[in-house]
Amino acid sequence: MQSYFNIVFEQLVKWFKSNSLFLNFDNTYFIQFTIKNICTSYIQIIYEDKQINIVNETKFLGLLINNNLSWKTHIESIRSKLSSTCYAMRSVKPYVTINTLKMIYHSCFHSVMTYGLLLWRNSPDSIKIFRLQKRIIRIMMSCRSRDSCRKLFLNLEIFTSPFPIHFFSSFVHDKK
Repeated sequence: MQSYFNIVFEQLVKWFKSNSLFLNFDNTYFIQFTIKNICTSYIQIIYEDKQINIVNETKFLGLLINNNLSWKTHIESIRSKLSSTCYAMRSVKPYVTINTLKMIYHSCFHSVMTYGLLLWRNSPDSIKIFRLQKRIIRIMMSCRSRDSCRKLFLNLEIFTSPFPIHFFSSFVHDKK
């Protein structure tokens, strides 16, 4: 299997060269996907006496992917960004209108929250993102932490993170 990986990698490099592309070996890594931290075998890929480094996680198209296919690392990463947005929202709230707050929400919070949502929303850690979403809604509407958010989401016409868009739109239409 080791030699098969090396042959495939050589073919990949040839394809890159034939298409006038360059593969930067200093920034080339591979992930060996495992099940629950149990590695069945250690694979080494070597090309021109250079070993391609193995990593446990990498960023691919803005999503953090780890070797267990767990979304915990990605969720923690966006959780940090979303917490910063909550702080910024709290800072600007006294000076702007609700429409401006909604624009800030959609541009800084919603866009980060929904990127890759179809992939990571079934993760057990996704509840942390939903809690942050409730926090920012409460900040926008000047509510306390124990107040219910259900009516706040409806008033602002914002859907909650665990539900797909079509669920929320049908819910709003039923309300009318």
